[in-house]
Amino acid sequence: MKRFLYSPSVFASVLLLCSLLRAQQAAESTSAAAVVPRLVNFSGKAVDQGKTITGITGVTFSIYSEETGGSPLWMETQNVRADSRGNFTAQLGATKTEGLPQELFTSGEARWLGVLVNGGAEQPRVLLLSVPYALKAADAQTLGGLPASAFALAGTVVAAGGNAAAATPSADVAAAAVSGTGTTDFLPLWTNSTGALGNSVLFQSGTGSTAKVGVNSKTPASTLDVNGAVTARGNLSLPPTGAATTTAGKNSQPLSFAASSYNKGTGSAVSQNFRWQAEPEGNNTANTSGTLNLLYSAGANAPAETGLKIAKNGQIAFASGQTFPGAGKVSSVALSAPSSDFTVSGSPVLGSGTLALNWNTSPTSGDTANAIVKRDGTGSFSAGSITASSSSSGGTGVFVDAGSSTASNGVIALGATGMAGYATVSGSNGVYGNAGTSAGSHGVYGTGGAAGVYGAGGTAGLSGSGTTYGVYGYSASGYGVYGTSPSSGTDAVHGVTASGAAGVSGINDGGTGGWGVYGANESSNGVGGGFYNTTTGDALFAENQASGSFAAFFLGNVDVDGTLSKAGGSFKIDDPIDPANKYLYHSFVESPDMMNIYNGNVTTDSKGGAVVTLPEWFETLNRDFRYQLTVMGQFAQAIVASKVANHQFAIKTDKPNVEVSWQVTGIRQDAWANAHRIPVEVEKSQADRGLYLHPELFGAPAEKSIAAAHHPTTQRLLKEKAAE
Repeated sequence: MKRFLYSPSVFASVLLLCSLLRAQQAAESTSAAAVVPRLVNFSGKAVDQGKTITGITGVTFSIYSEETGGSPLWMETQNVRADSRGNFTAQLGATKTEGLPQELFTSGEARWLGVLVNGGAEQPRVLLLSVPYALKAADAQTLGGLPASAFALAGTVVAAGGNAAAATPSADVAAAAVSGTGTTDFLPLWTNSTGALGNSVLFQSGTGSTAKVGVNSKTPASTLDVNGAVTARGNLSLPPTGAATTTAGKNSQPLSFAASSYNKGTGSAVSQNFRWQAEPEGNNTANTSGTLNLLYSAGANAPAETGLKIAKNGQIAFASGQTFPGAGKVSSVALSAPSSDFTVSGSPVLGSGTLALNWNTSPTSGDTANAIVKRDGTGSFSAGSITASSSSSGGTGVFVDAGSSTASNGVIALGATGMAGYATVSGSNGVYGNAGTSAGSHGVYGTGGAAGVYGAGGTAGLSGSGTTYGVYGYSASGYGVYGTSPSSGTDAVHGVTASGAAGVSGINDGGTGGWGVYGANESSNGVGGGFYNTTTGDALFAENQASGSFAAFFLGNVDVDGTLSKAGGSFKIDDPIDPANKYLYHSFVESPDMMNIYNGNVTTDSKGGAVVTLPEWFETLNRDFRYQLTVMGQFAQAIVASKVANHQFAIKTDKPNVEVSWQVTGIRQDAWANAHRIPVEVEKSQADRGLYLHPELFGAPAEKSIAAAHHPTTQRLLKEKAAE
């Protein structure tokens, strides 16, 4: 980061410029050839992260009407020479023919000077004090920049000093007649060369910071509202909204477009808003960059990222789901197939021709050697014994798809055993069922008086995956799915998902006091249910879909070995006054610091002194102590006579035998707290921008919930509820 130390000589130079401008006016009254340039001397010192910059370097000077943000009113870039200490001087306005425009200071509004070196970040702007506004003196003898003669009535002459005096009209003084009409708030326009005025196309509403100017519009909607085409013969600059900091970069001012489409469902026109804006990348790193991003919203909603952006090297990142039509040329087409099963002819085709593919042995539904199996009209085929094995970890011995018909079965096995799946390789599956995408189908379905589906193995007794249910078990009197594992370290029921569905899903919809999913632990070092995540997702997500119930209910002690974040907190007990009918709530005491609170009462002795003894670990656990004393039962003064030291502190009162209620707070400094300080305010991640923890509190739709964005099942339930 480049930093500049500003010298007071810049203000002395401006003061000198004011004197020169007054001298210039005096000279202009006698000789138009005497011109004093409007330049301001500036002295500065260039420092780059504590190191001095020397030699020739480029420096850009800008004058603003605001301390931060906004576009510069005036700017120029000069090459300056910094000496061995980094000191340099420059003349502001030296690169401009007219020097510094005097209208910069004629409005009487504040002006700020910004400086940046070699295209780096602009340093904090410096407020120009009263001396620079002496530039206003340049038009002290004018009215709106015009000499007094421009407003002289016919029959008057302008005396020395600009005062109008009565005189007799003569041939040397032409009568100046002003005529025409105008409308309030329109800027006037000379409509001819004889002094007639009329309305221009420029209209102004409001004044000062609320002023709006319309071109061909009497109802400007913004600071400048142009009703018509615009031709810009120069750069259109959209500067950043502010200077970047170590914690956050700043976007550019946006370039917005809006269309209007009629929504038949709502019976109203809805604006379709698109926005281009430059955004920072790699802020506070050695590889800072930026992208040009496209945002979109409908109606009054704030535009959000579409995913389409252009990098600094011109590479385009497309939004998810982007597709492109094929438009390439093919010069040849070839066909190959296993010679044991097919005969290929006509390959390759270079211009025009026919590719032929013939079976060596035609497919059949019968038991024919070397034939590809083809199902008959009912979907059946005949075969001898079928042996399927998988020699690789994660492979499948037999895979059966139940199809899309309701109540169809992938495998039906009858007999004393039913069906048994056995895997001899670690990591394989005894029976694997995939429910597919058809609603109501099941990868593995079992029903019976004891266990509908039974699985036992060294790792997972049952393993299922699918977009509906990986494993579905139903029992009218027993367990829908029952898992037991006698081996230490294995799982009775293990569910894994990577597609947004549920690894294990349990629903209790018919009994009282039953469990959707029940897990019990009979080992001294095991758990009833374990949840783990190997990515940035949530190991456990619980959501309350019914009013009056809980997302989670813990009966017993809960240990959280980490940081607990919450929107609010309280204790809840049976109301001591009416415990059978009411609850009593108290909110937690919260602070931006990791604060501990200690308090008690003590009575001073006959000399007005008392010592409060604290635990031995007090100073080890805490730092930054704060004290509060309250005298009880009488009017007296109490002070902390000595601060905490050797786990005690002393109190002194101006009277003897005074009871004092004391309170001491400290900030945790134990090893865990020092390693896990809670940040008070942080930027949301890019994935959470535009989303809310509680969107309903900010008038946003439920789909803007962060929980819904992170958990597709919640998003689906919200859409189903909205459709009801």
